[in-house]
Amino acid sequence: MKRTLFVVVALVAFATAASAASLSVVSDKTTYNVGETITLTVTGDDTGGSTSYGIFGRLIYDGALVNNGTRSQAAAGTGWVKGSLEQADTGLLAGTFSEAFDQLTTTVQLASALPAAFSTVTLIAASSGVVNVSWDTTSPGNQLAFFGLTSAPGVTFTIVPEPTAAALLGLGLVGLTLSGRRRRA
Repeated sequence: MKRTLFVVVALVAFATAASAASLSVVSDKTTYNVGETITLTVTGDDTGGSTSYGIFGRLIYDGALVNNGTRSQAAAGTGWVKGSLEQADTGLLAGTFSEAFDQLTTTVQLASALPAAFSTVTLIAASSGVVNVSWDTTSPGNQLAFFGLTSAPGVTFTIVPEPTAAALLGLGLVGLTLSGRRRRA
């Protein structure tokens, strides 16, 4: 009896995993200088038959560290209608977002029709710090909905001061130190 139950549970788990879609967002680098453009690429695929009438994905991040740039999306396959990609840049984590994809279809579609990379979002590094980019899972009507997914991995990257600015600051401090010594002598 236990063996039969184990086999049934294993088959159900395998069937559930086999029909799951996957979604990820990756950055082109792990470290950026202030002022650099950050490119986030959203990729999605299907490992076995997930379907949907609509997909929506909104990225959230700390607006004090990055400013919004551009957003683009490729159609998730034939029959999909691309919606407009909105953004907000309030400087507050809760209010800063960029939509990565917004698409509807009139007939149910398989996720297997997706291009591998179907969305690109650019941000501009504004201030030093660690930026965590995650999917919005709380805003009604705009939360992550991707072929049944309600969560997916995000991405983290670091923004550092621009090297020339740091060098100029260092030179200025050296100059102040030397000028203070000359006055004393």
